[in-house]
Amino acid sequence: MKYLITGANGQLAKEFLKILNSADVYAFDKSKLDISNEQDLKQAIDFVKPDIVLNCAAYNNVDGVETDYDRAYKVNAVSLKNMANFCERYKTFIIHFSTDYVFGGKDNFDPYKETDDTNPINKYGLTKLSGENFLKENYEKFLIFRVSWLYGDGKQNFIFKLINWAKNNKELNISVDEVSVPTPTKLVAELIIKSIKTGLKGIWHCIPCGFASRYEWAVETMKKLDPSIRINKAKQSDFKLPAKRPNFSAMDNSNLRKELNISIKKWDEYLLEYLSGVNI
Repeated sequence: MKYLITGANGQLAKEFLKILNSADVYAFDKSKLDISNEQDLKQAIDFVKPDIVLNCAAYNNVDGVETDYDRAYKVNAVSLKNMANFCERYKTFIIHFSTDYVFGGKDNFDPYKETDDTNPINKYGLTKLSGENFLKENYEKFLIFRVSWLYGDGKQNFIFKLINWAKNNKELNISVDEVSVPTPTKLVAELIIKSIKTGLKGIWHCIPCGFASRYEWAVETMKKLDPSIRINKAKQSDFKLPAKRPNFSAMDNSNLRKELNISIKKWDEYLLEYLSGVNI
């Protein structure tokens, strides 16, 4: 099995590289492969002739997309259309990662299922939804995992930011009106490998069970790493960020659990496992 991994420096790609260390893997970071460059993408696919593409590349600066929409749209959406076109020749299976931000948020605490209507409220979510649609409309051999609040080996995650904020502040203000599911990259990578073996296709929600606010996530994290840090409740509106986040965008993983015949633990159990290996 021959793999092509995009976004090789990202936290999700790093997890796949650990798991696939003995496989035939070609991994490219942005400096070697910008997936928004149509010609570069074609050359990479023609060179590798992959059985599977793990598309871990993304423009995931949620606030940045508000002012850099065209660039984000090329990376998160148009590249999927091109990828499908170039992979057709080799019958490559495309694995792509989307987000809970394709949903607009709910006033109740009823997690989203795969069949629920999408309605992104920020431009990042719009680009990711467009990417999903381009893949669905132009290709049949694909698997999309919608994930949320990823954390792993990298700096682009909430836990890393918390640790840095705590170095200079004894009190942190964290939003209580932003609710989703903290998700370890290790879980996503393991379930992708299992999904490949079972021939899973389509769109699925890949997250732990349960959900939490950013505030609850921060409390559990600092309780383990540095209990002296005080976590205060705040609201999204306090931070005046360019992009609005859904108030509740937690997703339901029951369909994936049933399809793969697996159990998935609660978000805080995975968090404690991860934090046991973190030092600050």
